[in-house]
Amino acid sequence: MELIILECLAALFLFLSIVRPLVRGLWKLPGLTVCPLLALGILLGIFPAYGFRPECVPLLFFAIFLFIANLSDFLALFSSLQSDAYHDKGLLFTFGSAAAFVFSLWVTFQYAPPMHADLATEGVKTIFLQGDSLHIRVYGPMEPGNGTEKSAGLDAPDGETAAAMAAPARPLLILLPPVSSSFTITDDVCTALRDRGFTVLTYSRLNFDSPFVNRNGMPVRLSFPGVFRLGSAQIWGMRYIKANEKTRKLEETRKQDTLLLLRELAENRTLQNLLGGINRNIIFLAGYGEGGAALTSLAGEDSFTFGYPEVRGVISIEAPLLSSLEGDPPPPPPPPAPDPFNRFFQLVQEFFEKVKPQKITHISEIPRPGFPVLYILSDRVISERGGRYETIIRTISSSRNAALIAAIPGAGRFDYSASPEHYPLLSALFKGAEQTGISRNWPEVTASLITNFAFLILDNISDDAIPDKIPLVKTALDNNTYLERGGVWHIPDVQSILQP
Repeated sequence: MELIILECLAALFLFLSIVRPLVRGLWKLPGLTVCPLLALGILLGIFPAYGFRPECVPLLFFAIFLFIANLSDFLALFSSLQSDAYHDKGLLFTFGSAAAFVFSLWVTFQYAPPMHADLATEGVKTIFLQGDSLHIRVYGPMEPGNGTEKSAGLDAPDGETAAAMAAPARPLLILLPPVSSSFTITDDVCTALRDRGFTVLTYSRLNFDSPFVNRNGMPVRLSFPGVFRLGSAQIWGMRYIKANEKTRKLEETRKQDTLLLLRELAENRTLQNLLGGINRNIIFLAGYGEGGAALTSLAGEDSFTFGYPEVRGVISIEAPLLSSLEGDPPPPPPPPAPDPFNRFFQLVQEFFEKVKPQKITHISEIPRPGFPVLYILSDRVISERGGRYETIIRTISSSRNAALIAAIPGAGRFDYSASPEHYPLLSALFKGAEQTGISRNWPEVTASLITNFAFLILDNISDDAIPDKIPLVKTALDNNTYLERGGVWHIPDVQSILQP
């Protein structure tokens, strides 16, 4: 609600600045000259306070434009001079600004998120590791008798569902959330996975994930330089080498965090107590974005594959392998010019060559996962085989175990989480290829894909550690779901992943 109030206040200041030349009664109010500056200050303050709000970006750029356009008036006002230069801008500027203002305002409120919802607390336990820098959330079974142990919306009889929820040895799923938005947009996914029979462990890292939630429940967001580094890595990481290097660091941090969590599971008694009732021989790893790419990379390392036999499968969600992208090596420097004049121009040319962004040109080494891997992607992967998804297409063809791509009709890049609720503009801009017109509960869809895949893997493993009764509840999925197999596929009926 506070966000809406601030947006309305900024919009009011911009509106007054636009209509002032048209309303004679406002001409004598020199204080209105600072309205664009006040609006700009409010909009700039929204981002550190509420995180990246894409729907506010057009209004922010319009405020910057209006501030620059009225810069002479600001200078005149602050130098104690009287200025009416806004009269000279003309009707074309005024009505053009009004049109841009209306469009920016429409985007801001049309794609505003719903009212803030707190993170789930029922059945959720928290612990902080490494001081207070790693916030762990564990979604375990809820206490029986409170009316919430039944999993709503599952295609299974009530008795079967209750039995699955009461199973003493649940599989453990470690979920690496997106770096941007952290577990705040995967909370519903974790809850849905818990309702289907998993115990879910997710986390957030201070000064890395945004937002990080501290012990007091307050969000701690990245500084502006941190937001810029994160944004440049995610926007340009597939095009330019410098941005790609930042993405590699994100993937590496997620990789090291995964190894840390697996070590803590074996050594940390407090964490073990929180995870009571899990089957320690059945662990699935899932990750979004850089986290999913880190898991795919780990799955291709023999030391990880043989060192953690309890890991039964990996789920990678919209995670192209940016660490496999490379640029051409720089050419060798030419010999120095003999005369000082030409040598100077040679140094200038070398300087501009260095500062010019170097582009990604090819794909280098691709991991060959030794675990079964499910890639959950936008349905654009059906037609867009190059570009964003080329590394994944290559990986499933070279996988040493079962590999499967799943794409729900109409899924965009920022779906498969609560992102459509928190960031509706991103889902509108990055839509799926097929416009089905069906409104989906994406956290439930994602949880169903992960659970059905895990059930399929466990049901086809001959291992004494796998119980006869697998405590997972499958859910029916859209029969039009795109499935593509790769790697060494040892499961006879992949279509069973769509069946309850």
